[in-house]
Amino acid sequence: MKLSWDNVIEGQGLGITLTGMLVVFSGLALISLFIARLPNLLALFDRLRGAASAPTAPTAKDKSETGPDPPDDEEIIAALTLVLHLEMERAGGDRQRITIRRRPGQGSIWNSAGRMRSLSEGGPHA
Repeated sequence: MKLSWDNVIEGQGLGITLTGMLVVFSGLALISLFIARLPNLLALFDRLRGAASAPTAPTAKDKSETGPDPPDDEEIIAALTLVLHLEMERAGGDRQRITIRRRPGQGSIWNSAGRMRSLSEGGPHA
């Protein structure tokens, strides 16, 4: 098989290339238009959703009669996370570090460059 531009022209390579570029450009243009209009669409969605279900806020009198609301899951998770963070800070603090210990005489791995043999080089044991 001979490599030349004739093969590209005969195989309709230019047409396929231009079609692919047009498809990709059109897709990217649609995505950018969607991203640009997304705030407007979300505002419209909120207005439509808000008109359908308008929540009524409880009055101060109602809250005082029922007492404080029980904590929800997010508040419980936040409190547990704070306790865990403070306990870990108290127990270890800055003294706790993860390090890599070297064996004596090992030195840096960069010092062994050129002295190592890979399996691709072959040898009596490979």
